[in-house]
Amino acid sequence: ITSPRASHAILKGRIGEREAFRLTAVAFALATLMGLYLVAQRGWPIVVLGLLGLAGGYFYTAPPFEYKFKALGIPLVFLLMGPLMVAGSYYAITGTFDPATVIVSVPVGLLVTAILHGNEWRDISEDARVGGRTLAIIFGRRASYLGYVGLIVGAYLALALAVLVGALPTTALLAMLSLPLLVRAIRASELGAQGQQRAIAMIDLETAQLHAAFGFLLVAGLVVAALAR
Repeated sequence: ITSPRASHAILKGRIGEREAFRLTAVAFALATLMGLYLVAQRGWPIVVLGLLGLAGGYFYTAPPFEYKFKALGIPLVFLLMGPLMVAGSYYAITGTFDPATVIVSVPVGLLVTAILHGNEWRDISEDARVGGRTLAIIFGRRASYLGYVGLIVGAYLALALAVLVGALPTTALLAMLSLPLLVRAIRASELGAQGQQRAIAMIDLETAQLHAAFGFLLVAGLVVAALAR
């Protein structure tokens, strides 16, 4: 939140660090209240899912784990915001676990992970300066660029493969309408790999927009398939 490439909210005095912390605490409190309602409806599995999500969010940068700076951010964010979030949401709504939700979660999880990885790639110098140890720092800028492209392209390949093998309905390919945003992200990353740091200054925001468009269209495609039955 204090990154010079972010919203500048703290740097420009729009909000103090204490206020930012309080807002975060309020968000966690509201999530807890909603979680208690879901526990009453669905039972103890919601408790487990909620605790995993809470721990994942808190220990991302908080001691003693601080897993962002121990090169664990990428794999754990994929698991937490991919399979755990998608399968957990499905369970909260239906009261059952369905293996198909794991398939749906893969492309979604890859794009969420790309948001984080793009951010870590862009901030290699800053993270290294404060003693951080991310995958981007370990493997370097060139490999980080290739990893970023692999994540965002991999999301589309995973979706296509899921449809090809019949794991998802054909209408799920509606998510392919977000391809222009994919092309934009790839072009920006290519410029970043060539040393034009300005091109990836907002890579996290642009990847988040890609993730939002892809996810919305994917859900729309699944809804269409359900209504057509």
